[in-house]
Parts: sequence; structure tokens; C-alpha cells
Amino acid sequence: MKRKLATLLIFVGNLVIFIISVNLFYQMGIYVDEHNTSASVVCGGDFWLMADWLRLVLSGFMTILSGGMLLRSGKK
Repeated sequence: MKRKLATLLIFVGNLVIFIISVNLFYQMGIYVDEHNTSASVVCGGDFWLMADWLRLVLSGFMTILSGGMLLRSGKK
């Protein structure tokens, strides 16, 4: 029971992080479009833009992985 609760909390935490990251990325896209600039200027350079993409991909991957762990632990 404790393991399933811990897995659920990890999944919910990852899901919240992923939703916040997607929303921030979307809002940055709106700002870039309205002010005729580029995302690398807003982020502070190409490195930080790639770091934002990496954060988005990793948080999505961790959400999927923790969701899979939650489903797998529910079958036992």
C-alpha cells in the first residue's frame, strides 16, 4: 500500500511539472510571436533554449515512465 501511494505521488508530481513546463513553453511561444523575436533571445542563447527543450522532453519521459510504473504496480 505504501509503495502504491509513493508511486502515485511521484506520478502526480511529474505530471504537475510536465504541465507547468508545457504551459511555460507555450506562453514563451506566444510572447515570441507577438514581439517578433526568437526563442533563443528570450531564453538567453541557444544553449538555454536547448536546455528548455531537454527539460520538456525529460519531464514528459518521466511522466510516462512513472505512469507506467503506477499501472504496473496496480496489476500485482
